Order: sequence, then C-alpha cells, then structure tokens
Amino acid sequence: MMMLRFRFSAGIFMLAVAAGAASAQPVIHAINRDTLPRSGRLAITGSGFGSRSDASRVEVDGTTAWFTTWTSTRIVAYVPETSDLGPADVKVIVNGQESNPVSFTVTARQGDGHVKWTFEADTDNLWFRPALAPDGTLYLHSSQGFVYALAPDGALKWTQKVNWYPYAPPAAGPDGTVYVGSIWSTFALSAQGEILWQFDDPEAQAVQIVPTPGPDGHLYGVFDPGNPGLGAYSLTRSGQYRWNNWGNPLMFEYGGLGADMRFGPSRSDGPVDQMYVGMDRRGNNQLYAFSLDGQQRWVIPVGPNGAGAQPVIGGDGTVYTPDFIAQGYGWVIRGFDPSDGSDVLFYDGGFVSGVSHLSIGPDDVLYYVADLAYLEALDPETGTLRWSHFTDAVMDAPQVSPDGRVVIASGVPTFGYPGFIKAFDAASGAELWSVPLPGEFYPAPRWLGTHMPRITPDSRTAYVSTVALSGGDADPYSLLYAMDIAGEGGVDCAAIRKLSARCTGGRLTAKVKSALEEGATLTLTRNGGDERTVTINARGKGKAKWTGLSGAQEVRVVECPERVTSANCS
Repeated sequence: MMMLRFRFSAGIFMLAVAAGAASAQPVIHAINRDTLPRSGRLAITGSGFGSRSDASRVEVDGTTAWFTTWTSTRIVAYVPETSDLGPADVKVIVNGQESNPVSFTVTARQGDGHVKWTFEADTDNLWFRPALAPDGTLYLHSSQGFVYALAPDGALKWTQKVNWYPYAPPAAGPDGTVYVGSIWSTFALSAQGEILWQFDDPEAQAVQIVPTPGPDGHLYGVFDPGNPGLGAYSLTRSGQYRWNNWGNPLMFEYGGLGADMRFGPSRSDGPVDQMYVGMDRRGNNQLYAFSLDGQQRWVIPVGPNGAGAQPVIGGDGTVYTPDFIAQGYGWVIRGFDPSDGSDVLFYDGGFVSGVSHLSIGPDDVLYYVADLAYLEALDPETGTLRWSHFTDAVMDAPQVSPDGRVVIASGVPTFGYPGFIKAFDAASGAELWSVPLPGEFYPAPRWLGTHMPRITPDSRTAYVSTVALSGGDADPYSLLYAMDIAGEGGVDCAAIRKLSARCTGGRLTAKVKSALEEGATLTLTRNGGDERTVTINARGKGKAKWTGLSGAQEVRVVECPERVTSANCS
C-alpha cells in the first residue's frame, strides 16, 4: 500500500489570476445581466483574456472579484460583496492592460416568500448538500472542483479550487475547517479558504466519506479500498494517519454515491464511540460498525448502499436504515442494537419500488419517501405509521427539522419537468407550501433539487442544492436555495400579510391580517411574554389586547418569529 501526504499553503483563489502570455488588449463583448446582486454570478464574454495568470484579474469599480472560470473568451466572476449599490463598471485586466468598462447595476439580494436568497454556483450541478459550520458558514463543493464559502445571508466569502468534482458531501469542523474529497484525494481548507493539507490514497477506488470530525476531535473517513486502499480510516486534525481497517469481509463499492459519516454510542445511552460504514460489495451489501480506535465491532448484511451507507441514529443509539431483502420481503426498514447489530425493528410497509434515505426527528420518528411518491412517518417504538401522505409527485429524500416541526423535501411533478421544494407538517404530513424551481419542460433547461436538505440547528433555515439539466445551455449554473422555515409546521407564515399594533391610553391592540383559514390560531407575545391566543375569523383577521401598559411594546407571532411589530404606550 502506498500513501501520500502533503501539507502546503496555497493562496486563496482570487481573481488575481488570468491570462499570462496574452499580448492583445482584453475586450469585453457582453456580460450575462445588466442587474446583479452582491455576490451575484457575473459571466463575461469577450476576447484577449488569455489563460490564468497572477498578472490578471477582474475588477468591479476597482475591487478585485473572486472567480471560477477563466478562458481566453469567457470568465465567470462574482460581484464583490463590498460593492456599492447602484451603477458599477466591470473591467478585465490582463498583464496590466485594461479592457473596456461595461456598466451594470448592483443590487441587494432579494428574498421571495419562503426563499430567503439563492446563490448561483458556476457549475451545472451541486451533487450534494452543503456543509454547515458552527458560525453558520456554508461550504459547497461543485462539479468543477471549486469549493465555495457562503455567509448565512448568502454573501460569498471565498472560493478555492481542489482537484475535481465531489465524490462525497463536504464536512465542516468546529473551527470552520472544511473537508472535501474527490477521486482518491481529500483536502482540509481553513475557514479563510487556505488549503491546509491534502491526504491521498492512490490505491483506493474512490473517496466514499470525507474526513469528518468525530466526538474525540480526530477525523474519520472512508475510501473504497480498491487494490486495497485504506478502507475506513482515521487522521489527526493536521492530516496525519492514525489507523485504517479494510473491514471483514473486505469492503468495496460499486458505483458509490457518497455519504455523510454517522457516529453513535456502542451501547444504549452510552457515550458516542462508534462509526458506521456501508458498502454494497456488488450486491452483497454490508453495514460495518467500527470503534474509534479502528476495531470492527460487528457487520451485518444490509443495503443497498444508496441508503444503507447512511443510517440514522436514534436518541438511545439505535441504528436505523432501509434494507432490501431479495427473498420474501423486498424493501423494509430495520433498526439495530448498537452493541451487536441485532434486530430491534423490522418494518415491512409493503413497499414496491423502494425507500429513500431516512431522516430522524428529536422524538426518533423516522421520515422517508416510499415508492417515489409517499411521504411517510414511522414510529419505531410501536412499529406503526404515524401518517402517510401521497404527494402525487416524484420525491427526493426528506429532512425533518431538528425541532421536529417541519419536513423539507425536493421533487419533480413527473419526469421531464422542473422541480420544486416543499414543506410538510411533521405532525400530520399536510403540505404547508411549495416553491417551484425555474425552467421549462424537457429539453429546455430546468432545475431539480438534489440530495437531502441541510437544516440549521435552530430549525429556521433549510438549504437545498440543485442540479441544472441545461439542454446545452452555453452559460450553465446551479442554484443553492436558502429557505425560510421559521415557524413552519401547522402555520403558513407567508399567509400572514400584516401584523400591526397600536397603543392608546395604556391599551395595546395587535391586529393580524392574513390568508389563513377561518379558525386557525396564532399565539402573540408582548415583550417576549404575556401571551394571547388569536383566532382567525372568516375574513382572515384576528386581534389581541393588553391593558395597563406603558413604554415600548413589541408584539411577535410565536409560530412565525420573524413576524414582529412594535408600538409605544408612553
């Protein structure tokens, strides 16, 4: 076995890079739009741009811009987040020679209903969901091999190039370090975009799970062993080898789809000290449990890897995953004791065409898509369905919010159409809202959601990656959606059209105007407490009153915390 390790510091990929040997003056012929938001994708076509060089850059009103694509005739850059709002000029500078300026208008990012913001990645697909750092920074690894760092408000912080497109979802550490992987290489990038180290396994088939911070601070990942390569392995945070285990039976993967690492306790309610790895072994699917010092504790036949490689872990450590049993059952959902892999749940739901990845709520209820179109919630304690909702669409894997209120999933009405992002009430399965993705019917360009959503720990925002089926579009891009899900789950916050408050003689009256159904209820708080229940009438209105007040008053809708207003009772 041969293993290579590198540690180096590569400068952050800014647009101080472009055509080295070009002698002709650069000329901009056109840009993609005449109005772009801060951190918006700025596609420039022209001539004389040359190739990447430290002597070349793009400037917007004198500020150097981040870039991803640079050829002699086309550049894709991003409007600097610090740009002033209003008219601006873009120039390409090659070996000290400036192009003609082209004017456009810089705007602020705009939301639209449940969409907080979108980000256009310079790629035709974002295969996986983003990683999320504790400070809210998002990391995307695109099919062009670029890693993007975005602030929670959608501002582009930096881009950095690694070797190729992602083989697995990125992972973020507690200090903001992001870990990505492609082919047989993995990379650690600092929170500032510097490549800290690269760890290779050239005898492996491919990266299966990127190095992921474990509960003890070390990193844990998986290579498809290949010749064999490493298999399951552990590194220090500085990228130094600790151990590896090929698995028994030997791990290997046929057409891996990539997975997130899963950790859990080795005994019910114990400390987190175990990691799980799924491999399809060309149909002989296996789920492995390893201790954090590299010992294989158990292995059980379960799969296929598309879902079995990424189990979910219950509050008591129980391991849940879909399984396909060829003889007699077909698709089932199973639960395993973390200490020895013995069965604790076997649910045969009469599935016909499959079960998606599972998502698990804070009460251990399992959410999944069955037979492409049924969104279901399974109570593993009783082994019975809480509900089953026919969506009349083709759905992707769902994700439940950490507080258990809402389920977010993407899908498509049927094959050939643009997709959508939907929210469902986790308690009942009722659809709360749907946001259509752009595009038109095949073969026109259209966008579909891909992989599972990433939801913030406070359950207020869901991030959904997309893939662009471009139909030969000369300017392809994919979208990351930031969805506002605060207060979802029984109340459609977008239906609250106005919240107002007025105080006269110490009497505070708050009024709601909405498109909510008659009989819907909302909870209003005054200055963070003193709740009132408002019942919506047939005209979509409701009100609450408080008396004997003085000073400033803030009124907020508990179910939709961003709906807030104020009045003064002086």
